[in-house]
Amino acid sequence: MKIKRSELTFVSAKATNTRLMGVVGLVAYWQDPYGRKVVQIYHLDYESYGIDGFHHLIEPDEETLQTLILGVTGGLGGVFVDIDFEAFKFLIKSAYVVDESCLEALVDFEWFESQFESLFVSLSLEEERLLYEHLSPEMVSPEHLINYFIMRYVGCDYPSALMLWEAGNMDEAFELCPAPQTLIKNQVTLISESEKEALYRAQALIDQENQYEILVVDVLVHLPTLKVASAALITRMDIGSIEAAFNLSVPEYMLVTMVKDAFFKRRFIRNNPEMMKQSYPAGDLFIEFNANNAHVAKNPYWLSGDIYAMYFFGRSGHLIVCGLDPDKVREIDESFKREGVYEDSLHRICELKADDPLLLTFINSAYENIFDFLSTSE
Repeated sequence: MKIKRSELTFVSAKATNTRLMGVVGLVAYWQDPYGRKVVQIYHLDYESYGIDGFHHLIEPDEETLQTLILGVTGGLGGVFVDIDFEAFKFLIKSAYVVDESCLEALVDFEWFESQFESLFVSLSLEEERLLYEHLSPEMVSPEHLINYFIMRYVGCDYPSALMLWEAGNMDEAFELCPAPQTLIKNQVTLISESEKEALYRAQALIDQENQYEILVVDVLVHLPTLKVASAALITRMDIGSIEAAFNLSVPEYMLVTMVKDAFFKRRFIRNNPEMMKQSYPAGDLFIEFNANNAHVAKNPYWLSGDIYAMYFFGRSGHLIVCGLDPDKVREIDESFKREGVYEDSLHRICELKADDPLLLTFINSAYENIFDFLSTSE
């Protein structure tokens, strides 16, 4: 016999402070009528997918629970903050309205679906703004603010953009994209400055599903509060994939090894549940994200800046470790030495540097061996 949601007693909830990234990880704790601990884990997307991840566990053991929480929320780059029941309901319902068909793919959500529409949300507009501030990092610079501002508008995520305007005075006429797109790079330049305000020009490169566009946006920042006073779209222009690739050209640093332990990959997956996995004909790619979203404060901002490293287990038996920061790749190399990984599981072959992004090009090629691929690319 199934227990209805109304028969569960809410205990507590926590959410990641990543609302300005357009995604939130949410964990809610309940107690059922039999005194059992019930835990729900959500992945919420506020740009396109709504509630795009849901797990419902009854009396989970702690190791299983923490592994699953890491798997769902570990790549978001935030920390958990406590929220109350009203905030929990608001986050769920505001994600649901992004895509009301999102419930169809959620296993176990039928426990709640019959009553989901009746979950009344009583938060005022000011309470919503305060909740979003609770779920967002502190702005550290005008560039930090503008990068988030452009990102939210490119994603058509207007509720979270509201809190970035000075005194909540959102310009209802300001818009960048008619539908959610992806900001892949943003360059901010100071144009003029006074005691309390500074005018910046942002040049944003956005991905429109394999078509690219550059947006030039002027943003006036109120310096005492680090909020947006006004914003205006100056121009937009379509660009081709070659020009986009030129804009995105950054060196990659790789460490190439050979796996000599048949169980190493299995242990790697078990020990790193927070990594994102992508499967290709040539092998499996695991992406390790940074522990925070400090990359959003950098100028220029890069979408790929939240990646700590990528690990590609190829069908050829190679493990390739790749990153945009040579120091991070070097840290991984040193950790392999320190932990005896080279002695027990891997054979170190060489280091490589590519002037342009190379790993994904290799992964999507017809080659299984990276050295065969490189020999034909010269």
